[in-house]
Amino acid sequence: MRNIPLMRGCNSVRPYIIVDRGKPKVLQKHINELTQEIRSFEDFLREGLVEYLDVNEENDCLIALYESLITSETTHLEIEPFTILGVCAGLIPYPHHNQSPRNTYQCAMGKQAIGTIAYNQRNRIDTLMYLLTYPEAPMVKSKTIDLIGFDKVPAGQNAMVAVMSYSGYDIEDALILNKASVDRVYRNQKCILKKYANQSFDRIMGPLIDGNTREVIWKHKVLDQDGICSPGERVTNKQVLLNKSMPVVTMSPIETGNKSEQQQQEFQDVPITYKGPVDSYIENVMISSNPEEAFLIKVLLRQTRRPEIGDKFSSRHGQKG
Repeated sequence: MRNIPLMRGCNSVRPYIIVDRGKPKVLQKHINELTQEIRSFEDFLREGLVEYLDVNEENDCLIALYESLITSETTHLEIEPFTILGVCAGLIPYPHHNQSPRNTYQCAMGKQAIGTIAYNQRNRIDTLMYLLTYPEAPMVKSKTIDLIGFDKVPAGQNAMVAVMSYSGYDIEDALILNKASVDRVYRNQKCILKKYANQSFDRIMGPLIDGNTREVIWKHKVLDQDGICSPGERVTNKQVLLNKSMPVVTMSPIETGNKSEQQQQEFQDVPITYKGPVDSYIENVMISSNPEEAFLIKVLLRQTRRPEIGDKFSSRHGQKG
């Protein structure tokens, strides 16, 4: 058997079962040995049962899709016909019933879908993360979906669609939706508590109490007793998430004296505030530290966003609107 590389002159190659005198060389016993892990795929290549073909060699070969289609002139047999499609194209149900450009559109738009990103999406704190509130496993699946586990981390919903004409909103690819579809966006805020060269350090102070009403002031409503925002609270623009303060003097050494003089070190307020026109909810708070004793506090914020005019929706067949 020829030693054919996986890439030759930037041409992709694909493995095929060799057909000899109208019969494939790979038999059921070879498949059984493969499933029992007695044989590996490399063994098929070394024994001349399977070989790689590039696009130029495919022009001189007669390749059968299925074993039942093998004739006396057939040279190779497809291992599995659907593997000619990539991952994105493999997610399309019944792609052979679509117009060819629609499959191309879907391969590009499938990467933009909002859905489930990982099993640990509620524990991780990303800079910006979009999630679908109610993702659903697709009702119609392909073999690729089962193999890659796409139904376990889906990116879409099983929508009921009515095709109709409605004056004013039926222009081109326009869609009309009800108010049931929503998605969520996650953002984060972070704060670092440092220790400085003169042995001073940043600190988190508790919420301020109004002297007249004896209640927490409005800016500190979402803060807990430790000065860090409490998960589940609703936060609005200009409210404080972390009530941080830092020493005014951080470079020159602190004068050594009695304890009363050391306690008079001045601090200035540098709170981490929420900035945004839309209210958010505190989803999670993470506190960690590094070997330099600098503490890091990350706050995960959640917003619920509804679809609005200009948002793009699409089926798995490139029918965007």
